[in-house]
Amino acid sequence: DETREGCKVLLYVSKKEEEKWVVCRLVSKHNHELASPYSQKFLRSKRKKTEAQKNLIDLLDNSGVRPGKIASVLINQAGGVDHLNLTGQDIQNYLKTRRQKNLEKGDAQLMLHYFQKRQSENPGFFYAIQMDVESRLANCFWVDARSRVAYKNFGEVVVFDPTYLTNKYRMPFVPFTGVNNHHQSILFGCALLWDETEDTFEWLLRTWKEAMFGVAPRTIITDQDRAITNAIAKVFPNSVHHFCMWHIEKKIPEHLSHVYHQFDDFKSKFSWCIHATTTPEEFETTWAEIIKTYNLEENSWLQRIYAIREKWIPAYVRTTFCAGMSSSQRSESMNKFFEDYLNSSTPMSVFVVQYDKAIDARYDKIREKDYKTKCSRPILKTLYPMEDEAAKAYTRKIFRIFQEELIQSQKYVSEKIEVKDEKHFYKVHQFQKQKPVYIVIVTLNPALKHAVWSCHKFEFMGILCRHVPMVFIKKQILTLLTCYLLDRWTRNATKEKVGDYPNETKS
Repeated sequence: DETREGCKVLLYVSKKEEEKWVVCRLVSKHNHELASPYSQKFLRSKRKKTEAQKNLIDLLDNSGVRPGKIASVLINQAGGVDHLNLTGQDIQNYLKTRRQKNLEKGDAQLMLHYFQKRQSENPGFFYAIQMDVESRLANCFWVDARSRVAYKNFGEVVVFDPTYLTNKYRMPFVPFTGVNNHHQSILFGCALLWDETEDTFEWLLRTWKEAMFGVAPRTIITDQDRAITNAIAKVFPNSVHHFCMWHIEKKIPEHLSHVYHQFDDFKSKFSWCIHATTTPEEFETTWAEIIKTYNLEENSWLQRIYAIREKWIPAYVRTTFCAGMSSSQRSESMNKFFEDYLNSSTPMSVFVVQYDKAIDARYDKIREKDYKTKCSRPILKTLYPMEDEAAKAYTRKIFRIFQEELIQSQKYVSEKIEVKDEKHFYKVHQFQKQKPVYIVIVTLNPALKHAVWSCHKFEFMGILCRHVPMVFIKKQILTLLTCYLLDRWTRNATKEKVGDYPNETKS
């Protein structure tokens, strides 16, 4: 932004004699509004980092602390935001400059040459480089043909998380992660970023969307970072945006430690409220009781996470298809996988080569799962036709999930509570346990056979839960209805395949 006002104010002094200064000229009238005492810190002349601040920023960054959290530490150290002479952007700029200074000569050029070579060998390879105003490397994104095709097959849900792995320049490694028909984590591309500003995330998301054929995901899961949230709202306004539960839950000991130590039963009750409530109404009632019982009405952190409850509480998010991914555990597991190939001392040019080796190993595991699914038969454990149908349709991993739900359904009993407009309402609960209770609504019209149930596992994961098969079997619905056989979990889900490109997995 333009900040110069052409203000003529000046103080000109001259040294006339030894140890004597004389004011020669003074212009005291400003042509603009003056900064208030609390806003003076935003003046460029005031925003100078001390060596102690630089050392602390370096230490925290090297420890993997995000820029937003670094700002919080500096604010606490200064005694409040009014006393800190730096802004979040100042911290971002400092980290970016430090990374640029540490960049080894030729390393970025080697990386660019590698990208160009990969694209010449395989037109399906996509990369993008963003430069700063001084024509220096700012951010880079790349994705191979296999990952682009995987997105066509399994890109309904994406986890986007920059909080784990970094390279030797402390650049965040940002993977776009999904899940395939074997319930394995898969990559839809990745990036190395110089900073973590809203503009950077917006550039990355737009670039990624272009590489993914302009198709937005149905659901995207991230942490609570404000820059990421704002960028997603701009680039994917029609996608459902959920927050990672793991990122929120790991902060509980920090914000509620006093309650944990004071009340032995708080942890279990709070966990039940978050994980075990099945409807928004049940969650709201349980949450209100906990807040009142433990005198937490004034806890600002609880107020903040309650305000965003529709983005992370299972009772709300289960009604959205997430392929079973409720947190960033997919990104975390993928990063652990990459740690066999990459570490914090890996230069950029080596990083991208090692990334390809890691991807090759990942697709080799996928081929292994394909082989086991197609060349062997699982052991059936019931006599129900739906189990046999599921074994023939699903991949091995998904069949085992379905089979476990089918077996566990035998531990439940149901009670018909009413019939209305061909809809049969059942109350379902575990044998000899009255809670939790699930409501299953079954329509028995031959042309419209289907069910609706309160746990929402099918909406969330796309696999029938244990509460439904026992009702179906009771009503002599013994086959697996096609509307509950989600194609993306079947052995034939990969309709689009990668061609025989050099250095790519061959179908």
